[in-house]
Amino acid sequence: MARKKRNDLLDQMIAKFSLRGMLLHPATLYLGSAVIVLFLAISCWEKYGHRIIDVDAMTLTAEKIQLTPQPSWVGADLKQTVLESVQFPGQRSPSIMDTSLIPSTVTTLESVGWIETIDHIQKSKSGLKIDLTYRLPVAMVEIRPKPVKGFKSTQPIRLHIDRTATLMGKGLSDRPDDYLLVSVDQPMYTDQLIAWSQWQDPRIQNAAAISDFVKDVWQPMGLYRLMTWRNQSNASDRRIPFQFWTKMGQKTGVRVIWGNAPGQELPGEADAAEKVQAMAAYVVKHGRFDQMTDRTLDVRSGRAVVLGDHQHAKRLTPGNPFAR
Repeated sequence: MARKKRNDLLDQMIAKFSLRGMLLHPATLYLGSAVIVLFLAISCWEKYGHRIIDVDAMTLTAEKIQLTPQPSWVGADLKQTVLESVQFPGQRSPSIMDTSLIPSTVTTLESVGWIETIDHIQKSKSGLKIDLTYRLPVAMVEIRPKPVKGFKSTQPIRLHIDRTATLMGKGLSDRPDDYLLVSVDQPMYTDQLIAWSQWQDPRIQNAAAISDFVKDVWQPMGLYRLMTWRNQSNASDRRIPFQFWTKMGQKTGVRVIWGNAPGQELPGEADAAEKVQAMAAYVVKHGRFDQMTDRTLDVRSGRAVVLGDHQHAKRLTPGNPFAR
């Protein structure tokens, strides 16, 4: 008796799931209508879409890319680079309507070493507007090969760096007068250097930060070189200052004791802006540093303190907390 009751219940369930009932169910009718409408919309778009939208007006060309003006040292055509990266195989030209246009552009520009940051990208009917910050070379690190007995001395190697100590690519001027020269004793990690990689030597990173801060004033002041006596064993010793030299700084020129990189000053040491003001005030009063001879100044206190000639400057100066 119980078995028969179970069979009756099963028959009732099967009757409810009849094919006719499923086809005429409101949910089935709604879904089927939606599929038909979508199919018709796609067919109409493929057949008449070109009449609704001006395909040529939506085509991305180099003229429709607004780009932050490229500096002279950027050799690549970045507009063309963007176009080639977003164009699909078999497609005549990329479309502004392409939903992957901005992500593809970002990915491409992030791989370009000349670009430091992508500040903003906007897509509109008129095309792409891209705001970029380019890498700015602020100094050249001068590497002097060790002399080998019996061989002629080789010319120093000069490598361009930006404010973050990132090694820049080729194609830049290597004339010493065009960029501040950075000199440190036996730079570290030179075997790990590739273009667009950050130089891990802390001395070079500090020198890059200082060079960036003075990039607009070092040349008018008559300076030539930025150096430090820190070596590999004390590369991060902030008690050993950075110095600016004129061309003859090591012999009869002028040396300006700067101190530490911006943000790494010792207690009581003036900030970078105060040091630049002290240097500028001294130049206004006495002329360019490269027009002076045999003189050492210390601006770590925020004032240009004359320590004397190079020989006397090596001695401790009473009342000068930064004297070495």
